[in-house]
Parts: sequence; structure tokens; C-alpha cells
Amino acid sequence: MVGVGLIGTGFMGKCHAIAWNAVGTVFPDVEKARLVHLGEVNDELAKRKAAEFGFTRGSGDWRAVVNDPEVDVVSLTTPNQFHPEMAIAILDAGKHLWCEKPMAPSFAEAEAMAKAATKSGKAAVLGYNYIQNPAIRHIGALLEEKIIGDVNLVRIEMDEDFMADPEALFFWKHEAASGYGALDDFAVHPLSLIKVLFGRVARVMCDMAKPYADRRVASGGRRAVETYDIASVLMHLENGVAGTLLVNRSAWGRKGRIALQIFGSKGSILYDQERMNEFQLYLTADRPTEQG
Repeated sequence: MVGVGLIGTGFMGKCHAIAWNAVGTVFPDVEKARLVHLGEVNDELAKRKAAEFGFTRGSGDWRAVVNDPEVDVVSLTTPNQFHPEMAIAILDAGKHLWCEKPMAPSFAEAEAMAKAATKSGKAAVLGYNYIQNPAIRHIGALLEEKIIGDVNLVRIEMDEDFMADPEALFFWKHEAASGYGALDDFAVHPLSLIKVLFGRVARVMCDMAKPYADRRVASGGRRAVETYDIASVLMHLENGVAGTLLVNRSAWGRKGRIALQIFGSKGSILYDQERMNEFQLYLTADRPTEQG
């Protein structure tokens, strides 16, 4: 039976705990995971969250989770800036790793994590869950068939409104230590779709913007926002396809929207994750009365 550790119990930590608890229900042919050890910033919070999430024990030191001999795999769901040190320690300890996105705030740190994963020989997975969407997989199969011919333009957008309120409190994702903002904390999801469907990005030109210069802090006053909630990117992919990427964490009314438009020489494909079980297909091979 696989022993699970969890470091971090915020929004994504809770998601990972729910997922581990559901393994036996969703995959009845797989042995249920054993939730062993949870780590948080202090013992009181760790023990309370361990009881809530169903873990045997909780510790206020994340290293206790890493060094626990009963833990085989660790879910790492802490703020972005803590990923590199913790991920490398987990892999060096001989544990499998499920690390939330984004991988790290800097390219050098991500490279160090990848090197540690290769050296460890353990499974190291990042949380790019949208690439597993059945509609996305079907779109990928159609692209492999060249059903819309040669692709010449990819346009992709991602919007959410969890930072849309100008009076919402300052959050750790507003700190420069967490990364650039929407471009790396957020845009890694649409970029994962581009990588899976079309390949790597070769060249970019980017503009980033802050809709709100500062935020309220709980103790009073305001603090300057250090990251960018909006980013607009022009891209050329390695295969020659042109692309645009537009992302916004402050888009009122959007709840996880990823809009993908793919234009080819023989048709187009349109997809919107807010209607995640369908996509639109336009083929020039169809009769004019049925096209689109």
C-alpha cells in the first residue's frame, strides 16, 4: 500500500487530499493509498488539517514528512517559491513527487529540480491536469490526422476572477518571490496544452500589466503589488506555427476559462473549457451547407 505525504494544506493541498482519498473509488482495481503524514507551518495547524484530511499524523516541520520511512510519495502544494528546496529534498530522500504547478519561480531552479528528478530515478509529476481532458485528447488525435490541414495559427486565452476584486487582501501570489504573476503561476496551463498539441515555443514577445497597483493588508494600510495579473504574449513555435497567449487573473465572471482556437489550411477547431465537454470543428471538406 502506497504511503502518502502532503506538504501544504491550502486550496491545492485540499484538492490533493481529496484526490488521494478518492483513488480507491475512482480506480477500484488499484490498492487504496494510505495517508500517512501531513506537513504545515506549525504543529497545531498540521494536526488539525491531518484530522480533517484523513492523515495519520501531522508535523509543523516539512522535513519530518520527507524523512518519514512510511511515506513513499509526497504531494507538494506549498507556495511557488518553496517548491525547489522541498522538491529536491523529497527526491533526494528517495520519494516519488507530485509537485503543483508552476515548477519554480526561476529557470535555474527548475533545471535543478529536473536534474534531481533524473538522478533519483523516481516518478516526478507536475500538476498540468488540463492536458488529460478528453476533449483535448480528441483534438490532439484530430491534429495528428491533419484533419484541418497544416496549422498556421494558435490563439489561446486563460481567464479567472480570483484576483478581480480591487479591495481583496494582499496575497502571497502578489509577492515577487512567487514569480512574475499570471505569466508563470497561471499561464503554465495553456502553455502545457500548446506543448502537448503542437510542441515547444521558440520565440516570444511579452507585455505584462498590473490592473491594481496596491492591495489592502489585514493589519491596515496597503502594500504595493509586485506581480502582474495580466500578460499578452506573441509566440512562434519551433514547428513554425504562429501563436498568441492572453491571460488574466482579474477577469470578472471567468471561472477557469481556457479558450483555444486552432486555424489550419483545411479548417479550424474552437474549444472553451467553460464548456469542457464539447468543441467546434469546421472542415472545408464538408458540404457548404454543413460546414461548421
